[in-house]
Amino acid sequence: MRPRVPTEAKRRGRRPALEPSERRRLAARIAKMVLVDRLEQKEILQKLQSSEPNLVHIDASTVSRLYRFALDSGIVRVHIDENAPYKPSRLEHLERELMAAYGLQSALVADTTGHEEALESSLLDDRLHQALGAVCADYLDTIVRQNEIVALSSGRAVFYSCESLFNRHIFDKRNVRGVKVVSLNGNIAAEVWSMESPDARRAMDADVSGSWLARAFPDAQLIRLSLPVAVKSPEMIHDWLTEGPGRWISPKIWEERANLGMVAGNTPTAEDGEVYVPTLALVGVGGVRPKSGHRFIVGEQEPMMGNLQPELGKMIELLDKYTGSKAPFSCAVGDLCNRLFITLAARKHLPASALAELEGYVDFINERLLSIHFEQLYMVPKVLIVAGGATKIDAIHSVLEWQAMGWKQPVVHDLCTDRETAIRLLELRRTGTGRRAQ
Repeated sequence: MRPRVPTEAKRRGRRPALEPSERRRLAARIAKMVLVDRLEQKEILQKLQSSEPNLVHIDASTVSRLYRFALDSGIVRVHIDENAPYKPSRLEHLERELMAAYGLQSALVADTTGHEEALESSLLDDRLHQALGAVCADYLDTIVRQNEIVALSSGRAVFYSCESLFNRHIFDKRNVRGVKVVSLNGNIAAEVWSMESPDARRAMDADVSGSWLARAFPDAQLIRLSLPVAVKSPEMIHDWLTEGPGRWISPKIWEERANLGMVAGNTPTAEDGEVYVPTLALVGVGGVRPKSGHRFIVGEQEPMMGNLQPELGKMIELLDKYTGSKAPFSCAVGDLCNRLFITLAARKHLPASALAELEGYVDFINERLLSIHFEQLYMVPKVLIVAGGATKIDAIHSVLEWQAMGWKQPVVHDLCTDRETAIRLLELRRTGTGRRAQ
């Protein structure tokens, strides 16, 4: 008969049980790595053991127990919102009409409204962007390929598209590898300059959208530009785009890489500096209107916008004078990748003196922006625009009417929008509003 071993002897050499506060801290960290970082159990073990020497003894079963503890103890909470935006169905007949009218490769029309209701409620306006993001995410899921280089602009619809794609694959990453994700413009609230409101940052920071999109793929590389939206003088643009992450949006480097790719028949190699021309761009279109949710309006007082003053403030005052419920256009100034343009409707209806003044403000702002130029989108094989709503109708229409805008070729290949926007775009096309005057 074996002698009875005292309890103290059994525990000798074992690590004492975790203190309650330490247990909760560790459980929360593991839950974050599982649900947010989406790491596998093996990766979690490696991170814990490398970052906390006192956890070198931890094993897979301990990780599982702590994760279960996080779920059971309330550290992880699930919020179910029955009023959350649903993914609307698509209207194929409008999609076909848009493709034929504007020469698009693809069109996605969500069966949801985005007009007068959205003007009365910021919540409904946000719901519209979320609905568009859900529809756009489904499409992205079918077109992103191995080694895709995806470029993103700022904007709520872009953010919700990336977030929706991540949510689709939160527990089942899509097996598409070698994806790179990069921004197309500087940010009003880049992480190197803090901003208090995370909600406002959704529309202002393309790097944040990129972080969500990158998480949808197993080994995607996120290239954070962390650039400001603008600089103090046009002369500074060259310096920002010559070195560091700014090279990713440099027109000169894009042209060099595009030419190199055409000559060599493939994409540039790492020896070329690891800067690539995107193969896919996900872009939003904004309408700059006074008292609207546009990022240039809500972020007007942010430090990063100081480089655009006082002209930005003067431009908003001018727009306030000529826009409103009785104005013959929804917006006079639109933006694509934060770069501004005067809409076709404003060119038609604004008095000559006001138009000339507005052009001066737009030119001043564009000369200081850290963003791609419209012509750079010519080099991207597929540009997908996701945008909708009453406040943007003239901006979206202007981007689609590339000839009337004076662009050499289309900058849009695919469009994701809502039902009402699609109907109005088709009406504008039928009336010939956007065609170049003969």
